[in-house]
Amino acid sequence: MTVRAVGHDEHSHIGTIVTSTAVGTGAGYALKYLYPVTKQEDDFNAKVMTNYCHKLTNRAKMKEFNEMGVKTKAQDCFVKMIESGDKEAFQFDRLARKVEALGGESSTAGKEFRGIIRSVNESSAQMLKRWSTAYHMMLKIKRPVVPFLVAGAGVGFLTGFTHNVLKTDA
Repeated sequence: MTVRAVGHDEHSHIGTIVTSTAVGTGAGYALKYLYPVTKQEDDFNAKVMTNYCHKLTNRAKMKEFNEMGVKTKAQDCFVKMIESGDKEAFQFDRLARKVEALGGESSTAGKEFRGIIRSVNESSAQMLKRWSTAYHMMLKIKRPVVPFLVAGAGVGFLTGFTHNVLKTDA
């Protein structure tokens, strides 16, 4: 005969199921934000935003140079390049020709021009990264929460039920 403590049979197994269901529901809600953005959700063309970020940083740098008043040859070349509106101005061979016109890669103006291009590209990349993070977070916020809650609660319920069924009182 098994000896049991007084009041041991009064313990309800419902508490385990309720707790695990609540934890599963919370995990499902968190999964809404942790689950990566799928191809079906992301229907925006990244190339468009990349070009837009480049345009914004180029215009900001051009405005900065125009506000300075006196510009160096490299800064003037950059401003003229942006003002021309040439879509192919940032191609590698065109940039190399502009550097050669400024005196070559080893000249001060050529190095300064390359530095300007490099700093604009870095600023553009940082802006694109911030935009991309915000865009993906916006997509995650826009997701419907009900499927994640139901899936989480279902897994929690099954976990609690399985725990109660497999639990042994030894």
